Amino acid sequence: MKKLLLSMLLLLTCGFSFSQSISGTVTDEQQTPLPGVSIVVDGTRTGTTTDFDGNYTIQAETGTVLIFTYLGMKAQTKTVGSSSVLNVTMQQDAESLDEVVVTALGIESKKVSLANSVQNIKSEQLIQGNQTNMVNGLQGKVSGVSIVSSGGAPGTSSIILIRGGSSITGNNQPLFVVDGIPIDNSTNSSLDVASTNRASDINPNDVASISVLKGPAAAALYGIQAASGAVIITTKKGQAGVSQLSYSGSLSVDNIIGTPDVQSQYGQGMQVGSGADMVYDPESSFSWGAPISGGTPLYYNMEDFYKTAITQNHNVSYSTGNEKSNIYFSIGDLSQDGIVPSTSYDKTSFKINANSKFGNNLTIGVSGNYINSKTSSTRQGNSSGGSLNSLLAYPVNVNAKDYLNEDGSQKSFFLDQQFDNAYWSIANSPNTDDVKRLIGVVSVNYNFLNDFNLNYKVGTDDYHEFSKRVIGTGSLIENRDDGYINQFEKDHSRFTSNLLLSYSKTIAEDFSIDAMVGHSVEELDIRTTYTTGDGFQAPGIYSISNVSIEDQLITEVISRKRTVGVFGDIKLGWKNALFLTATGRNDWSSTLPANKRSFFYPSVGMSAVLTDLFNFSSDDFNFLKLRATWAQVGKDAPIGSLESSLGKNLNGAASSGYAWNGVDVGNPNLEPEFTDSYEFGADMRFLKNRVSLEVTYYNSKSDNQILTDIRVPPTTGTFYATLNGGSIENRGVEALLSARILTNPDSFTWETIFNFGTNKSDVVKLPGFLSEVYLSDSWTFRNSAAGAAVLNGSLFGLRGKRPERNENGDIIVQSNGLPNMQDTTYEDVNRIPDWSLGITNTFGYKNLSLSFLLDIVQGQEIYNATESALAYYGQSQNTLDRGQTIVIEGVDTSGNPNTTPVAMNQSYYQNYYALNSENFVEDGSFARLRYVTLSYKFPEKILDKLSLSAMELYATGRNLLTISNYSGVDPDVNTFGAGISGAGSMYIDNLGTANTRGFDLGLRFTF
Repeated sequence: MKKLLLSMLLLLTCGFSFSQSISGTVTDEQQTPLPGVSIVVDGTRTGTTTDFDGNYTIQAETGTVLIFTYLGMKAQTKTVGSSSVLNVTMQQDAESLDEVVVTALGIESKKVSLANSVQNIKSEQLIQGNQTNMVNGLQGKVSGVSIVSSGGAPGTSSIILIRGGSSITGNNQPLFVVDGIPIDNSTNSSLDVASTNRASDINPNDVASISVLKGPAAAALYGIQAASGAVIITTKKGQAGVSQLSYSGSLSVDNIIGTPDVQSQYGQGMQVGSGADMVYDPESSFSWGAPISGGTPLYYNMEDFYKTAITQNHNVSYSTGNEKSNIYFSIGDLSQDGIVPSTSYDKTSFKINANSKFGNNLTIGVSGNYINSKTSSTRQGNSSGGSLNSLLAYPVNVNAKDYLNEDGSQKSFFLDQQFDNAYWSIANSPNTDDVKRLIGVVSVNYNFLNDFNLNYKVGTDDYHEFSKRVIGTGSLIENRDDGYINQFEKDHSRFTSNLLLSYSKTIAEDFSIDAMVGHSVEELDIRTTYTTGDGFQAPGIYSISNVSIEDQLITEVISRKRTVGVFGDIKLGWKNALFLTATGRNDWSSTLPANKRSFFYPSVGMSAVLTDLFNFSSDDFNFLKLRATWAQVGKDAPIGSLESSLGKNLNGAASSGYAWNGVDVGNPNLEPEFTDSYEFGADMRFLKNRVSLEVTYYNSKSDNQILTDIRVPPTTGTFYATLNGGSIENRGVEALLSARILTNPDSFTWETIFNFGTNKSDVVKLPGFLSEVYLSDSWTFRNSAAGAAVLNGSLFGLRGKRPERNENGDIIVQSNGLPNMQDTTYEDVNRIPDWSLGITNTFGYKNLSLSFLLDIVQGQEIYNATESALAYYGQSQNTLDRGQTIVIEGVDTSGNPNTTPVAMNQSYYQNYYALNSENFVEDGSFARLRYVTLSYKFPEKILDKLSLSAMELYATGRNLLTISNYSGVDPDVNTFGAGISGAGSMYIDNLGTANTRGFDLGLRFTF
């Protein structure tokens, strides 16, 4: 009986397994911990992921199998035994040596098979530096990409250029795509106030990865919109077997990076007369007065104007999932205070991403993102009442803070003052924007017949924007004493439908084929109502309803566009080492004439992994891939370019009729423009994949440009024209070098990344008589210069007022000792860098990590219009030699050497020196320490006590150091922002708010 009982007990014991807690560390072959490794109990929904240090804990029964998966590594299976500790070393997957990246139309591809240049940025890389604008988070991290912010005002826009520009007057920024659906990244004009680019609405904490498609070959399937490249954003999703509640938050302190250095030896006044008869008239905003006597109070108005800004950024997310469904939900709240009093940027976002699998073949996904952003701005640039423009008009012996009379009205500090005090403007002339935006995507994915997949995505990008600009009652601006209001309401709707049918098959053992055909429809509908009102009936009530009807002007603009496309892609692979790719797309665009709105463009590419083809890899030299592509991409016309507009009230005699106004001139014969490009590249890996190098050479030519608002001679019967013509050539080299130098997780780790890029954008042809094309929106202070595309020069060139010269290049000096000024172009000015280098380093010691980004930008010229304004007002340090005489080098009107002296007085500086743009073109090269971040990841003992799976405390310093010979405050400048297309305003410094230097303290933890 005892033997029978013992036998039964043994049988029962063997029939049951007991769950136990299994923990361990997952590392790569160099013993570097791997965060984010997925661990799932085979055949169940139970799973987890490794934390920041590669550690994990999971409940599993003895004898069950754990599956470890990680991108680019071979999947590992481990059987649970008697030990509660199970460490795993992941090995590089030779067949997926490169990462999987999201390419055109949301298609995931192994990078090893791509023939074109694509660079992938992970979530943790994007949020390094703690930038609130997602575009700024890419600065210095992508080779061949230039990103310049428009300043330190809260919510300001950033322009992004991939491999230069492809359009002389059109949009040169890349297409932004979120979860497979294009979104709007437009920017309003920043002439009066700093504006926000719409891509900044995306919360960086919701981004899982970003793929930057750099050339037409990479973006060919996106068609018209992607002629300047594409930025493909994939948002976060829930993971199978993992439930996480995460929080990240930071508190930031910012101060302006600097203010102009003004002279303090001469005070308020202007010079009247000359020589011995010269006197000082104190009734002036100029600093051309008498020397300041000792003991006189001095006011450094620009330095004292800016304040310390506080920013709070909070994000909470929840994610969960199993093998059938997953969900991700987040809430983000950003409250950014400005360094200019009364300015702010507040953004609240809600994000949901849900996917469910029905049966074995059907998956349905829903993604929604709601954003509400509110901006309060100050005036800038040439705008009257602009902060810097107003403050430099206050001499150092005049207190700008003393701006109110006893009755509360604005005080003028000299007779006939016709501009507003900066403090008065921020209190009485508000500038606000309110945007409510919804981005939604629904996707259906169906697998059938083993090798086929049908994918359909429909998405919408809708937002309502209400923008208001006010000049308050009591303004000193001429004809604005009763106030003024300028506002607009915009309803933007963008609908996108993409249908893809794909086929993937491995034929025999070595040959594979991937093919896809698709159809897309995009509809754009923008309705904008512009309203202006002159004079408020009741003071202080800044509403259009407070303006009498006869003083209101209302204009409604409706813009519509439809684009239909069909496309295909085929990729042939042999031995997973040799790939041939071809694409083709045909678009029909409503903005082109009916007989020319259909156009086709193809691309072809090849890549070869030579180390696999010829089997010559070793531990020292692991991988070599060569690639080459040729591509063409088309671009249509802007909305409304075909037809001319009629206007009425041209003069008193035609008050009831309509006539062609000669300004809004269309062209019914426009044709599409095309960009042809080719690139060659090589990807290499060394020392067991610890060192990688990617090098690319590219060349592209954009022909038959569609040029808008081209100024033509009045003899043509108009002032402006829209026409085809002109050609741009871009060429350059890109290199990405990454290395894991130290890899011991028990002591030190060191990883470094170098992003290098060169670019040259040349205008090789312009139509007819044109030698330049410029946009008047980039005119600087007193119209001294503007950005321009220059024939046989740079797309990002310059035109400006310059001394008249003879055929020998000598300055022609008139009898008064001064030259005549004329508007001419610069053939040698280039406002984009010759080359740039971003160096990212990450050092680790146990739980501590130190990372920094050094951004080196070299070779670009800056036009310093701010210094021109300082010289005009007599505030510049360069005007301290006033009273001396100078002989301008040149020849007189007879061709003889000039010998006529001229006094360096107020007239000289205002009418010659400050207007001569040659005096303010500077080398803008700089090296900037973008950020330094020190972080600490709490050990497992503390996490267990707090019931947390991960926690990190970090401190970040931003823009801590800048090395530059630029005489202005900030060489990283683009005052007019991203709202100016074509030649734009890159590296034009025109009385804007400089960038900030900041410090962040942040915390991240996960339950």
